[in-house]
Amino acid sequence: MGTTARTALAALAGAAAVTAGAMAFAGASSAAGPVPGPQTQAGQLSCVIDSSGYCTVQHYLGVVPEAVLVSPVTPTTAGSYFLSTVQGSYTATTFRVRAMVTQSTPKAAGQIWFSYAIYPPLTPPATYTPPTPTPTGYTSTAPPNPSDTPTYTPPSTTPWPSSGR
Repeated sequence: MGTTARTALAALAGAAAVTAGAMAFAGASSAAGPVPGPQTQAGQLSCVIDSSGYCTVQHYLGVVPEAVLVSPVTPTTAGSYFLSTVQGSYTATTFRVRAMVTQSTPKAAGQIWFSYAIYPPLTPPATYTPPTPTPTGYTSTAPPNPSDTPTYTPPSTTPWPSSGR
């Protein structure tokens, strides 16, 4: 077995391990705001696309996401493709992606691998009221005294001293 064949076989075995493990994990964001803070979900998945390049992905965010970021993860034997989310497909449990080989040609029927991050809507707490700014350092409402205005002194017109050269 040649080096190229061993490399391809190792890549395929690695992809199979990722697929078998279906590495989906969730992580909490550390955003400031209401407690508990908004949750994000991120991971790496694979799915089988249909002949038009679509597949539906299940998530566990529990709300309709504000944003979903996807990025193809292409094993060396898979060939490249573009990946995007499908407009209007976000629900509280799923979203759809589409894989394209070119701008007008879908990747047809096959398995794709990608990483993703799902973000919930960011809504401020209902009880939040911004503070009213208060001026500091100003104690009088009287107009300034005209005799306190600074005077202008023009710069000196004396030439620079010569260096003796």
